Formats: sequence, C-alpha cells, structure tokens
Amino acid sequence: MSISQNFPEEGPTLNLNFAGSKTLDPRITFSRTTTGTYMDANGLIVTAPADAPRFDHRYVNGEIESLGLLVEEERSNLFTRSEEITTAYFGGGGTIGTDTILNPYGISSSVSYVTTSERVRLFNADGYSTLAFSFFSKKRFGGLERDYAYIEIFQVAVGGGSLQAYYFNYDGNNSDGTYVKDVKTEQYPNGWYRFSCRLVARSDYNGGTFSTTSRVDIEGGASDNYVWGIQVEAASFATSYMPTSASQFTRNHDRAYYENVDQTEWFNKTEGTVVFEHTDVPYNSSTPVGYPAVGFARTSDGTSASSIQYYFTKNYGSAQYLVRITPGNDSANIDPPGGTGSAAPASKVGFVYKANDYALVRNGSLVGTDDSGAVPDAYMLIFGMNGVTATEPNWNAHLKNLQYYPTRLSNTVLQTLTK
Repeated sequence: MSISQNFPEEGPTLNLNFAGSKTLDPRITFSRTTTGTYMDANGLIVTAPADAPRFDHRYVNGEIESLGLLVEEERSNLFTRSEEITTAYFGGGGTIGTDTILNPYGISSSVSYVTTSERVRLFNADGYSTLAFSFFSKKRFGGLERDYAYIEIFQVAVGGGSLQAYYFNYDGNNSDGTYVKDVKTEQYPNGWYRFSCRLVARSDYNGGTFSTTSRVDIEGGASDNYVWGIQVEAASFATSYMPTSASQFTRNHDRAYYENVDQTEWFNKTEGTVVFEHTDVPYNSSTPVGYPAVGFARTSDGTSASSIQYYFTKNYGSAQYLVRITPGNDSANIDPPGGTGSAAPASKVGFVYKANDYALVRNGSLVGTDDSGAVPDAYMLIFGMNGVTATEPNWNAHLKNLQYYPTRLSNTVLQTLTK
C-alpha cells in the first residue's frame, strides 16, 4: 500500500483548529453567563467577559503552548477573599508582609508573602468531605534566599489535631499524601506557580467532613513565598481561577455547539468521519451521569436521546462510542479497553458512522467496530458537553481541533489521522 492510501483523498469539509486559530467559528453557538479566566499567549491570567470563549494556554519547557477551546462545568470559589491574605480569613500564627510586584495578571499590586505559617480558614467548606484547594505562589528573594522553596499545607479538623503536613515543590516533584492527593504544579513564565490538590477530611473528625473550624496553614518555609489567588472548590479537582472579593463567586458552565448541521453543505446524513484532539479530561465530580461528549446529538436539546458521540465517563475504562436511536437503545456501542482511573488522558480520537458499519480509533489504534444499527437523526455537533441546559455536565478540558469528513473513511486512514 502506498503512503498516499493511508490519507484521505480529499480534505475535511469542516476543519476547526481551535489551538491554532484561537478563534471560534461564527457558526458555533457559545455561551457562559459569567466571566471566566484563562492563560493567554503571554502567559498571563486574563478575564474573558460573559459569553466569550476562552482559548487557554500552558507553559511547558520554556514555551507557551496553545491548548484550544476551554470547556468547563459550573464551579464556585468558596473562599471569599482570594487575593487579600491580610483579611480576617487569615491570622493566628503566621508572619505576613506585602510587596508591590506584578501579580499573575501582570499588573503591579500589593501582594502578600508569608515567612512562617499562616492559617487559611475554610469557613464555607462546612459539611464537605472533599475539597479542591489551589493557590498561586512565587519565590521571594532578598530574605532567606535558597535554591529551593516550598509551601507547607497543614490542615486541622474540628477539635484540633493535624491532618497532614505537606510540601509543594516548585520543581513539581510532588506525590500524593494520605489526605492531600492529586498534587499538581503548574508553572507560569513570570515566576508564578499554581499549586492544586484534593483535600480529604479525616474520618475521625466531624464525621469525616470539614467544618467551620477547619483550616489550611500555608508555610513560607526556608524562604519567603508570595501567596495569591486562593481557591476552594467543593469538588475533587481544581478548575480555572475564580477571583473573589468579599463574597463567593460562581463561574457558570461553558456551552459550545453547532446547530442544524444537516442544513449545511459540509455534512452527510448517511455516513461520515469525525477526528478530534483533546487534553486530559478529569472526572466530572459534580454530576455522575449525563456524560460529556464530542459528536452529534439530538438537535432539539443536544442530549444523547439520538446521537453519534464519543462519551467520557467517571471511569475512563467505561468511556464509549455510542450510536443511539432512542433513549436506552444503543444501535452501536464500542467500549475502549482498560485504562481505569479518574481521568481520560490526552488523546487523538476518530470515529466513523455508516449503517451497519461503525468504528472507533484512539491514538492510532483501532479500539473496536460494530456492524449493527441504522444511522440516527442527530444533527447538533457538540463540543465537550452533553445537553444544552445548565444541569448537564461538561468535560473540564480543552478541544484542540476537530475535523469532519463527509465519507466513512477506512479504519487504516482513521488510524493514520489519529497518530
């Protein structure tokens, strides 16, 4: 077989390069009724206005990488003074100072630093057994200068008693603790880092839940450390930064979809191929059902009642490609093998549809085929969600690109396209 036979004879009729263009095709409907933040191409935190899409980035190996369209679920920052470490939400054992420096927005402002241990009281976390805790930090030189710096989290539950002392390393050399899990370090090009983790309440305090007396101590350690942008979410993983000032803030869900594709020239009702690339998809912690997906959904509401979609579920081993004609009736169903865990790793995915001829490919490997079922009427193209209403979950990840071909490409070609 020649090399040319491994590629489509004709290009895609729809080619959406979100990471490359950093723009949204005007035919796509997008909504988010609140502001939202993201990292721009300069490595700074910026705020997108309501109903504006976010084209996010990350800083890796000295380069800023474009990640594509960010789609997140609704979340709230329970911590009401995210950038004011000197408020009443702190105090009791620490030493705090302030300097005027550039904050993660790239704006000169007064930023606090800690030299010993400072307590962050989690007043609004009462009753939760799991919290996503995150904050920004930056090394402060001129005092106890060292070649390293760290942040210590030391959380106590109701009635006293330590939960766990934990060190966040700037170099990312972290590992899970007993009650501090899924530790993540994200570097920014301006010297800032964002640390995040999942805090788990001790079972022997307050019935295994946090209380109004629970706290996290941020430790300056061997050198002074700036602290900014504290965020507490009632979830198992952190999402994009939500600034607060005197009250909690809720960032509403992102919705991106292309309606009535059956009325376009690029779409084929009887057969077709979808190829897309995404970043890691963590488990949607707020809703265990209504799995977010990429693909074609019922035009009336964007749900899976009639769909040709690739789903993401709590357990990545249960992610699946479904062709559904009526609720609960899967005309075709392909389950990816193995891969259990709490997140779907970054992937290039391709799937095809044609009556009695379906296939799913991921990262160049054929996952499975199904030779049964008609093609359902599913004419809304959705991007990382499942349903247009606010009650449906999002995948909390980035869509880098998506291509559509109006023919059922061969499995060999599909494998080439997803390598």
